[in-house]
Order: sequence, then C-alpha cells, then structure tokens
Amino acid sequence: MKTKAYYIGLTLIIISFIACVISFYLLIFGIPLFLLGAVLVLISKRTIKLKLLSTIVPIVLYFPITFLFLYIYNYSTPKNILIPKNFEGNLRVVYEEKCGQNYDIADGVKTLIFPDNGILILNEDFDSHINYNYYIIDENGKKTKISEILDFKERLQEYPSILVRGSGTFWQSIETNSANIQEKGIVFSDFYLYNSSIDNRNEFKARQKLDSLTTAIVNQCRKDNGSH
Repeated sequence: MKTKAYYIGLTLIIISFIACVISFYLLIFGIPLFLLGAVLVLISKRTIKLKLLSTIVPIVLYFPITFLFLYIYNYSTPKNILIPKNFEGNLRVVYEEKCGQNYDIADGVKTLIFPDNGILILNEDFDSHINYNYYIIDENGKKTKISEILDFKERLQEYPSILVRGSGTFWQSIETNSANIQEKGIVFSDFYLYNSSIDNRNEFKARQKLDSLTTAIVNQCRKDNGSH
C-alpha cells in the first residue's frame, strides 16, 4: 500500500499543480489536494531525497510557471482603451452583438472608445486576453495614460487608475411572440475606473443598476438593428 501511496500522492500533486497554475480560483481546491498528495508521498516507501523533490519542486516552480502561463495566455498585440475624462465607475464591454460596432483603428492599433454611459457594444468575438493600454481622453482629444491596478485596495494609492473585473454572460428572457419566449445572453467584460476617493460600499446596487442599464441599451441596439 505504501508503494502505491507514492504514485497516488504524486498524481494528486501534479493535478493540483496544473489546476492552480491554470486558475487562481482553483487554489481553494488545489491546495488541499496538494497537501493530501504530499502526505501520501511522505508516508510512502521512497527515499527522503525523492520525497522532498516530489513535494518541494512543485512549490518552487509554481510562481515562475504561473507567470509564464499567464504571459503566454495573455500574449497578444495590446489594444487601447479610451475613456471620457470625467467618467468614474463601472465600465462594461458587450461582445458578439450584430448591432454593435467594430474596433476602431487608431495608428494601426485596435481601439475601444467608451461612450459617456460607460457601456460599449461591439460586433466582435469575446476577448479573453487582458492586454490593454488605458487612456483618459478629454474633449480636445488629448490622451493621458492611466495605470492598471491588480487589487481593490490599491485604489487609494493612485488616481486615476483602472481595475479589471469579471467577465461572463447573463441571460434574459425575450418574448418573440405571444406564445414563444427565448433566452438570449449578453456576453461582457467589466472594468472599474477610479477617478477619485470614491466610497464603493453600495457595490451590489451599483452592479444591479449596471445590469439593468446594459439590458436596456443592448435590447434597444438589437431592436434598432432588427436582431431582437
């Protein structure tokens, strides 16, 4: 049994390592799985040297491998995001809408230009890469580059700054006629622009408002395009 314990433990370590590299959200499952695998490796009938290599090497390699994975995954030509100067709050890009616009091209670079309401509708495939240059643009077209923050707490350190938030799909019921109701999704990515020391405690209400506004704007867009 202790001979098999090493192979079972090593398998669990490998699975947990791959899972944690692929997604930070899997750490909550990957860490316990790794610990279980490490225990099985340590109680197995193997040399101390092999046991230590099997448990310590994945820990040492985790951060460089994760960095390399994210670099390769997100590698693409950067796009530019332009945001109205006085805007603050939630920004949302809606993808895969026939009524939406295509990327603008400025100086050979794909560019996303947000309207004043902060909701940009695109007739483009969902973009899973997080590789952008962010700019605030004033009424004269002058651009000022802004920094991206990685954590909500960093907002206190520099203004303006932008936080990349979640992405996904939310669904709505659409009545196509009196007897037929279909579900149609809205595919989106979210950002948040901090332009001052804003109090963000009513986050739930703000997201509800954003979802309602998105639904209304997208439905009007589809209606105007005849794709509702």
